[in-house]
Amino acid sequence: MDAQISVGQLVTILLSIAGISVLVVLFKSLMNLNQILSSISRIVERNEANIDQVLNSVPKILSTTEEITKNVNDEMKHVSGAIKAVEETVEYTAAAAQVISEDLILPAKDLLVILPILKSLFTKDKKKGFWSK
Repeated sequence: MDAQISVGQLVTILLSIAGISVLVVLFKSLMNLNQILSSISRIVERNEANIDQVLNSVPKILSTTEEITKNVNDEMKHVSGAIKAVEETVEYTAAAAQVISEDLILPAKDLLVILPILKSLFTKDKKKGFWSK
């Protein structure tokens, strides 16, 4: 019994086996998908009341969020105004400090430099004796 198989027959057999394998895998995948969908359906049925409650509360949550956002925006406007007032106060204080520095401290510094010179002009140095240091 010498049976010869041609290349075409071999390719046909291999493609048939591959096709059957793909169909088996596809069938198993569809079975798994069906199980997953039925599990999801059971979960949704068990939690239907909770889902309805959540869906009914969404508009309330959105309106509350909108009110909070509006209040926060209003408060941010007030805070922005307060920050501008603080900036102006700081600028005024810095300007006042600069004026004080230029008008009072610098002349006083110059006066303090002149005082030792005047003191040295009007005071006589005592001659030091042999025993005094």
